[in-house]
Amino acid sequence: MKKILFLLSIIFCSVAFAGNPNLPKNIIIMIGDGMGVSQVSFSILTNPSSAFKRFPVTGFSITCSADKLITDSAAGGTALACGERTKNGSIGVDSTGKILSSIFDLALQKNLSTGIVVTSEVTNATPATFLGHTPDRHNNELLAEQYTLLETQVVIGGGRRYFVPDTSGGKRKDNVDLLVKLKEKGYLVFDNFEDLNKLVSQKYYALLEKEALKPAEKRNYSLSDLTKKALHVLSQNKKGFVLMIEGSQIDNGGHENNQERLVNEMNDFEKAMQTVLDFSEKNNETLVVVTADHETGGVAITGGEVDGKKLKIEFTTKNHSAAMVGVYATGPLSEIFSGINENYEIGLKLMKLIERR
Repeated sequence: MKKILFLLSIIFCSVAFAGNPNLPKNIIIMIGDGMGVSQVSFSILTNPSSAFKRFPVTGFSITCSADKLITDSAAGGTALACGERTKNGSIGVDSTGKILSSIFDLALQKNLSTGIVVTSEVTNATPATFLGHTPDRHNNELLAEQYTLLETQVVIGGGRRYFVPDTSGGKRKDNVDLLVKLKEKGYLVFDNFEDLNKLVSQKYYALLEKEALKPAEKRNYSLSDLTKKALHVLSQNKKGFVLMIEGSQIDNGGHENNQERLVNEMNDFEKAMQTVLDFSEKNNETLVVVTADHETGGVAITGGEVDGKKLKIEFTTKNHSAAMVGVYATGPLSEIFSGINENYEIGLKLMKLIERR
């Protein structure tokens, strides 16, 4: 059955794109880690002008991995980044360990710019599926080394410790300073937002914390601010770009069963969506797809006022769930993401859009 669905998806994509001049110049995929439909519902009910209301195309995604009903972020991210399901814990490889091409790999072959903006460590599971390959999601030092071999124009997030030797306060035991290697390749390297916030017009790594970024309410900058910095550089490529933005710590709020943190991270993600949609609407050449790798917390809205005030959230688990997550799209050919998608079909469709360029 899986092979049949896979072939049908390829046939659908080929028919949809055949002779179609309306291919997007730019693709922005936004991932709310752990962001289920209830999390989105809360955002909409409490914010009449929520960015989620701006999407003309909506659908769902089934988030299972190749070996588990309930996926982890590694397998969930790989499905979105590479168009194929894999085992939990695997990043950018299939169930047998074979390396998979990601949408970033295809983009670079087409001379498109690429970038990631995340609030986790940049080598964390979801961003790593776009840039790295390993059957062990926890091999952060290897992933950091793999990153330096690529020509990704913009990398923003935390996780500086995996790029620096342990003798200099990092985690690397090979005594290799990858930040030096990046500078030798022409990258600017930032360790704070204040320096990043100055006008930057060339490729760079902004590793703003040793570990993950601070929670949204404790930062003096937002995911929206970081997104603007990435768009400034990536949009200079006349051929286009592919950008992945992750609201990484929505997942933390679910795991902690912490309503306040969940809401703060959702608000941070929603503001970044507003920034992306404003950009998309100005040029009419950008496809925006927003989804999640999985749901976290088994969240339900169980009380509150009809005007959205005093909403109450209850959690059924501190882990991931198998609930479907939403898919929200706008821009050229966004209609192909409507309906119920297998998670890997989203990745497949994105890859076909790039291949047809």
